[in-house]
Amino acid sequence: MVCGALVFHCRVYSFALIVLLVGLSFSAFLGVVEAQETTFSSADVFDVPAACGTIRFSVNGSYSSAVLDGDLWVFNNLSLSGSRFSGTLKFSAKNCNVTIHSFNPIRNIGNGSYSSCSIRYTVEGDNGEQVINLGSNPSSPSHHSEWTVVNQNSIFFGEGKTWKLLPDDTVIVKNLSGTLNVMRYSYGYPVDNRAFYLRHSISISTGILVAITITAATIITARHNRQKHQETLN
Repeated sequence: MVCGALVFHCRVYSFALIVLLVGLSFSAFLGVVEAQETTFSSADVFDVPAACGTIRFSVNGSYSSAVLDGDLWVFNNLSLSGSRFSGTLKFSAKNCNVTIHSFNPIRNIGNGSYSSCSIRYTVEGDNGEQVINLGSNPSSPSHHSEWTVVNQNSIFFGEGKTWKLLPDDTVIVKNLSGTLNVMRYSYGYPVDNRAFYLRHSISISTGILVAITITAATIITARHNRQKHQETLN
């Protein structure tokens, strides 16, 4: 009788564990679906009508949203092909056409430190202006000495004449054409910027399964001891 009860309880808890595993897998699948973003190609053009400018990318990529705020395009969770990281890019092209080749967003690497960030793009138009924000940290603005603007001929441009840095870490570049690199230098190691449950999904699932297994074993043992005690009394 006791053995039959133990077999029954083992089957019940085995079924519960299977249901849990299926539920976890389904939740993970939903997380992946929810994380899907809008993709774009090099053929897509982002117009800036109020500023007589256009923005496009030379590579494919994705974003969670792209909104034109006045004459400033705001790309959230922007990731370009070949990049490991995504971030927020705010960019405006005035009186020029811009093609963006690479985007490395600023990232918080802990202890108040931030990673280097950069963007490389080509400008068509000698009198154009670009407004660029690579993901600012409002609580800790940078100094213009941390930034550099260089063209395809490795010519460095000093801050003040062809570009300037605003208090919110927005860089404004004027009257430069060709391919430009706008960079901020910092130090740190790359971090995984995915959501916490995605970064630790294996540990969380393992912990849950271990807890359930221990609980099931404890319940089965307690019921077995109770039945054995009752049989002894009888």
